[in-house]
Amino acid sequence: MAAETLRKRSGKDKGSSSTFKTTKTKKEKDKPGGINKWVAVLCAVLLTIALVRVLYIKPNNLTSQSYLPLVYPECCTGSEEQLSRLWGTYRPQVYFGIRPRIPESVIFGLMWMPVHNPEYVLNHDFRHTSEQSDLKSFTWTHHDGNRFGVQVLQDKGYILETSFAKTNVMLQDWSARVKVRATGAAESPQAIHLYWYLGIEHNQSKVRISRLPNGFSVYGETSELGKFHMRYKTVNADVKVMHNAYNCGENIPLHLLTDYVKGKLKPIPYTGRGPVVTPIIVAFDPASTACSESSNIVIMQLTLPLPAEVEIVYENLNIERTVTLEGAHFDDLISSYMSDFNKKFEEKFQLKSKGYTDDHLVFAKSTFSNLIGGIGYFYGRSIVKSSEVEKPIYYWPAALYSAVPSRSFFPRGFLWDEGFHQLLISKWDNNISLEVIGHWLNLMNADGWIPREQILGNEALMKVPKEFVVQNADYANPPTMFLALESMLTSMQPSEILDHHSTLKKVFHRLTMWYNWYNTTQVGPLPTTYRWRGRNGTTDRELNPKTLTSGLDDYPRATHPTDEEYHVDLRCWMAFASRSLTNLGDLLGINVDKYRETAEILSDNDLLKKLHWTGDYFADYGLHSEVVGLKNTRVAQNVVEKRRVVRKLPQPQFVKVQGYINLFPFILMILEPSSPELGHIFSTLKSDNYIWSPYGLCSVGRSDSYYLKYNTQHDAPYWRGPVWININFLAIRALDHYAKVEGPYKDLSAQLYTELRRNVVQNMYKEFTKTGFIWEQYNCKTGKGQSVHPFTGWSSLVVLIMGEQY
Repeated sequence: MAAETLRKRSGKDKGSSSTFKTTKTKKEKDKPGGINKWVAVLCAVLLTIALVRVLYIKPNNLTSQSYLPLVYPECCTGSEEQLSRLWGTYRPQVYFGIRPRIPESVIFGLMWMPVHNPEYVLNHDFRHTSEQSDLKSFTWTHHDGNRFGVQVLQDKGYILETSFAKTNVMLQDWSARVKVRATGAAESPQAIHLYWYLGIEHNQSKVRISRLPNGFSVYGETSELGKFHMRYKTVNADVKVMHNAYNCGENIPLHLLTDYVKGKLKPIPYTGRGPVVTPIIVAFDPASTACSESSNIVIMQLTLPLPAEVEIVYENLNIERTVTLEGAHFDDLISSYMSDFNKKFEEKFQLKSKGYTDDHLVFAKSTFSNLIGGIGYFYGRSIVKSSEVEKPIYYWPAALYSAVPSRSFFPRGFLWDEGFHQLLISKWDNNISLEVIGHWLNLMNADGWIPREQILGNEALMKVPKEFVVQNADYANPPTMFLALESMLTSMQPSEILDHHSTLKKVFHRLTMWYNWYNTTQVGPLPTTYRWRGRNGTTDRELNPKTLTSGLDDYPRATHPTDEEYHVDLRCWMAFASRSLTNLGDLLGINVDKYRETAEILSDNDLLKKLHWTGDYFADYGLHSEVVGLKNTRVAQNVVEKRRVVRKLPQPQFVKVQGYINLFPFILMILEPSSPELGHIFSTLKSDNYIWSPYGLCSVGRSDSYYLKYNTQHDAPYWRGPVWININFLAIRALDHYAKVEGPYKDLSAQLYTELRRNVVQNMYKEFTKTGFIWEQYNCKTGKGQSVHPFTGWSSLVVLIMGEQY
């Protein structure tokens, strides 16, 4: 068992030596001696079976689902609570898209293009997929993760607003509204092309379309949804429609939909009479034909003068209704939902009562809404490999309900990001968080491994560089789901825990399997040490070989990766996970003595200090050179590349890099409140040229040799200086903890908490006001937002920091 293994490795079993041993043991061969020959034959058979298991069963485990029951079904056909989330804006990879949480069903979405006089630029002005470079800003201003959402998108000379709302659970109707208005700037368009589409992810569906005086009517049927009716039309029937047409495509891959539509559009003269005089519009040929049985997409075009307003009404024809969700009824429902949202937001985060201004509330609500409004539903197969198979192979087809770090750059699920996401989402709705966590745990294979990056479906695949597609089953990622779950349980009422008891037990058993995978595959060379796998020990192109599996990518580790190194952050994650499993098991009435013992061993401050304390801070240990650099090197005729040069031979030693890694025993609250090492961290945190800044804690200290250093000829510093909000959140959370428990550093912790919290909030609010975006990271020298935007994944934790909800 896990605890027994650690006791033996730590030398705490009776009669064992307390000296750490690095020599690896080998299995001894059985010696038959004088035993019966039939016993020898039996041993040979057993050995053959064992070899078969190693050679064949192990690879099958890679792509076999865990034997444990699923936490939740892939489709939301379970409880009424799940069914209430059947429809949603679950397509974060596009600016506005709606789909049900049903694998291979139907999708809906919006494309648009402004009508400029006298020119049009199709490739530059066409909008569909979420991109960093298209719009001045795009943000959900309000989104509750389920019933409704309102989004504002600012482009060149115009503002487009989308809204979405649903009715009751059983009816399963929803409606959407699109409003467009010119800003009055010189570049403002005169009109807008709005393309609303319906895409079928498989061809076992029926669609029939017809024109309305001011739009279109579509009847459809799928095996999962039954019969439905959708209308796409102007809100005001008297508005002059400049052009309307539709196009049906057959067997069109939906991830290529943008290119398909652009390829079908062409400039045509506008001859209509109305308030707009524009010589050319971009349109489908109005002489389109009816959809055939093999059509899998329908795109409906309305070209309207500004201001323009259209609505999309989806009705489930399997149930009768008395009220249609359109017109004034839609407006009233949005208004009601908005009021509910504002009231609940204050109840949960109490920002008004803390004295924040209305502008701060706009910032906080937008930040939160973009995280929860960025939840998507994905379906597909991961491509995986391990040391047990020769070539990458496909995982089983699976669904994932998950938030995403960035709609524009990372519109897919990331394992360690998701734990941070659910810290905030669970404060809003435990049901959503539990289901997200359940979906992630459903992806566990028979060994207990979960792919750390989820690239499910062709749309997701299009956004991923080739080298990052294949997921390696030998590699881990920080188990931040334990963070989210522990936070969730502390805020749950006893009645809620009772209601979710069955689900939590399924979660617990999958978590133990996941935990045991870490505790057997990611162990280090010494007792109670751990090591991230996946580092490249042979490259000479990197200043310091990356450790992508740690989540900290290019953060400097030992310069020469070997199996003998061990990492302080992973040890702290395992200590935290052990403690969390213990707490959850106690809550559920499950015997967790083995995890409790493991937690005690890994939380032993003396042992932690012996393994990782340099005398000034906690650090990794490995084969490390303190003097390395990148140098221009001729690698071929007329080809010069930067290659690493080692100016001082590496030695087994602590990796004395000043930065985030030093803080993990503190930020994961492994250190005792009376620990002298904790006091040393607090007293040096604001030292000159260390990691303190007016904008938050910098990832690497300003005096460190790795500060802002490129890792290769082209790889700019990533975790080598910039301020990251997830680590700052953990630091602020830990400071709040140590400020509230008795200890010699209580007052100092409270002082640091107040300052660091103020610095992070003020800078993020300032950058949001200036740019309209939340950013992936912030410049350590200037506080400027940089890298990916919008990045409302873990950067949205600023809402919890503002509300002091940890």
